[in-house]
Amino acid sequence: MPRVDWGRPRPAAPARIAAWILVGAAAAGAADPAWALSARDLAGPGQGFRDVDLRADPRSGAGSGAGSGAGSGAGSGGVLGGLSPPRDAVPEVRLSPVPETLAPAGRSGLPATPRVSTPARMAVPTPRLRPVPDTLAPALPASSPASSPASSPAGPPPARPVAADAPAEPPPPASPATTPAPQDAERAAPTLIRADELRYERDLGLYSARGNVELTNGPRVVLADMVAYNERTDTLTANGNVRVVEADGTTYFANYVELSADFKDGFVRDMSVLLADRSRIAAVYATRTEGERKDFWKGVYTPCDTCPTSEGSPWPTVSGNREGTRERMRPLWQIRAAHVTHDEVARDIIYRDATLEVFGIPVAYTPYLSQPDPTVYRRSGLLSPIFGADDRMGFWTEVPYYAILNDQQDATLAVRGMSDEGWLLHPEYRVRFAEGELFFNGSLTDDGEEGLSGHLDSRGRWHINDVWRAGFDSELSAFDGYRDRYGFPRPTWLTNRGYVEAFADRSYAALEGFAYDDTRVDRDDDENPLVLPLMTYAYESAPGVLGGGRALLDASVQGIHRADGASGTRVSGSVGWTRPGATSWGLAYDLEARLNTDLYWVEDANQVAGDPDSGFDGTVARAYPSARARLRYPMVRVGAGHRQVLEPLVTVAMTPPDLNTKRIPNEDSLDPRLDHTTLFTGDRTAGRDRVDDGVSVNYGLRWSYLDDGGGSVSAQFGQAWRAFDSDFFPSRTGYGDGLSDYVGSLDIRPTDTLDLFYRFRLDRDDLSPNTTVLGFRAGTAALNVGGTYVSTADREGDGDDDLPRREEIVASVGTAFSRYWNAYAGGRYNLADDRAVDLWGGLTYEDECLILALDYTSSYNEVNGEDRGDSVVLRITLKTLGELSF
Repeated sequence: MPRVDWGRPRPAAPARIAAWILVGAAAAGAADPAWALSARDLAGPGQGFRDVDLRADPRSGAGSGAGSGAGSGAGSGGVLGGLSPPRDAVPEVRLSPVPETLAPAGRSGLPATPRVSTPARMAVPTPRLRPVPDTLAPALPASSPASSPASSPAGPPPARPVAADAPAEPPPPASPATTPAPQDAERAAPTLIRADELRYERDLGLYSARGNVELTNGPRVVLADMVAYNERTDTLTANGNVRVVEADGTTYFANYVELSADFKDGFVRDMSVLLADRSRIAAVYATRTEGERKDFWKGVYTPCDTCPTSEGSPWPTVSGNREGTRERMRPLWQIRAAHVTHDEVARDIIYRDATLEVFGIPVAYTPYLSQPDPTVYRRSGLLSPIFGADDRMGFWTEVPYYAILNDQQDATLAVRGMSDEGWLLHPEYRVRFAEGELFFNGSLTDDGEEGLSGHLDSRGRWHINDVWRAGFDSELSAFDGYRDRYGFPRPTWLTNRGYVEAFADRSYAALEGFAYDDTRVDRDDDENPLVLPLMTYAYESAPGVLGGGRALLDASVQGIHRADGASGTRVSGSVGWTRPGATSWGLAYDLEARLNTDLYWVEDANQVAGDPDSGFDGTVARAYPSARARLRYPMVRVGAGHRQVLEPLVTVAMTPPDLNTKRIPNEDSLDPRLDHTTLFTGDRTAGRDRVDDGVSVNYGLRWSYLDDGGGSVSAQFGQAWRAFDSDFFPSRTGYGDGLSDYVGSLDIRPTDTLDLFYRFRLDRDDLSPNTTVLGFRAGTAALNVGGTYVSTADREGDGDDDLPRREEIVASVGTAFSRYWNAYAGGRYNLADDRAVDLWGGLTYEDECLILALDYTSSYNEVNGEDRGDSVVLRITLKTLGELSF
């Protein structure tokens, strides 16, 4: 900053004059607001202030007078305390009239201000300043720092030029009507004004700020080219590039704004609003009334982005986005209304005489439309309707109503009208409480074939205390094809579960019950199992048992009941010991030993179809020890930029032979398999009804290569050997007596955008593939492809559940070929039967306000005795408004 030369007149001020003003009311008990002004530099004649700081000074209950002191001299009681010109070199300076409440602040100027001794008295006219309303001029806190008494004169500047020794005039009395109450002053936040130029016109009673004006009052910010406050009308006006930012993120844009000083009433011309959710409202003019309501005339509403962007065209092109600026002056859709009201108390946006325009074409009209504003989290009322068409229901529409019951509960009731099926009710209820939650979702209709029908899905959770919790999950349907007929999710098995469980230190306990319903065609509901009870307990001790190991305890009770088929109860338990560790020379081991017991009460076990007396009824018990030792010796080699790990593994598992019998129904071990995931576990079963009995030795190698750049390759290969044959493992599983088939895997991931995988089981005699899974995934969001080939030989199951040869291929491709467009396609083909199984594809456009989605599916499988065939669905979603599906 150039230094002030007091010996000659100043040149004209630079084009930009930086100033800021902090407007504040006087402290409680003061006659009028007190102000302090400091300046680092003075502008040329008639140019006003240059680099000015204007602050409220709560110390002074009156304006400045003639005061004196060491810091200011006899005449420094004017407006420029802290930087007074020498008595013998007063520059020719003409200041804009300064309000009488301006008081010197002693050293309130910036520290870099040069200090000049022998100040001279300066005369300043004193217009009457009307205190600014509370929203613009709150009092500074009483703890604001005060300057010394010598530099804080008690009176305002004189009203006319006076001699240096002239007595000060008394300050005018404070106005009770305009002086804020102490509590109001404490509540209000100060208003900060930044501008290139600040002026006061006494004759007009007008305060003005020009050039890059910024007003900040709490969370509210006002930006404009010019802002003026008229103390006579108590109004604030802003002109040119006006922007008002509210606390919730809502931003108002206009060319002209006129507001009351408390911002509660106003008028705006050429206004547009960017709401907190990025939606937009524009109007020819708008008004604000009592701070509670905004009215927009000839307004439009849209959530679409109407501003020019540099993202190119949103429409599909060969190269994606077209280069250049996308000038979307007209939104994809908008609501045009003669009158739009934003009720800030009710938090509603209301449209009157509204027309919905899509791509600039009017498509719908309504005399009245209401929606919550973006600040509403939830509210009772009608939701956006859903429209659709289906070959079973015909044309249909669903109107949902959302109801808030209290702070913890709400519900939705939708009524669906269908051209081919009549009506359907679709209720949903939710409740959350301190210890848990409940959820219910269902439907009810008068089905033309089945009569009164429906479905119900429910969920409940209770956190009883730090140890216990309980819950349930339920899926119910009136008949097997109900969900598919009316467009609800249709799992193959409907599962109903209730449970109570406990988590304690090193133990777990649970009491559960399950009920299943098979929704597949031609399945007898009498064969659906009911599992009740299912009790489980597990415990693992701290280390230090028998040489540093851990003690194990497991127990369970399971009851399975069927109206037609095998039923029974199983009581199981095991005690054991386990110890992981490693030797000093690098051999890692995991040892385990157990004693297991099972007791069964069974009815109709392995019943022959058509012969109800062929099943076994009675009691079966077994007790057997088991032991397992898993050994591995990892070897690491570190090279330049990579690392390799080679790991030989051996797992030895031992149990007595011939533990499996057909008198025990197989409920939880239906599909034993030998693959790369079960090879080194020593157990190929998933439950307790069947045992991987006998002695088995499982051996193989595991190798991995890790690149510092993130690439990796891993491979695994191995085989198992069994000392005894078992009826539980058919020959085609590759795991009987003697040597098993070879199993392994290979994974190659050179980069994050490419993944190759291979899983195999090779015949032990001729290395022919018995199981092959080969696939890849490649690409990014811009373009990604994937494919999987699966082949299995004929497999013998347990009993009559033989599995035929399977060979199929699945392929898919997806692309996001621009910011707004993406497409996908795929299919599954059965090579064994030479037919397609499923085909699918779709095209989607999505931006900030619109979703257009076209989906195609084709299924060649029968569901509920009907060939589903082809399905084409067009979904149109106007964000914040509603959705159409065809």
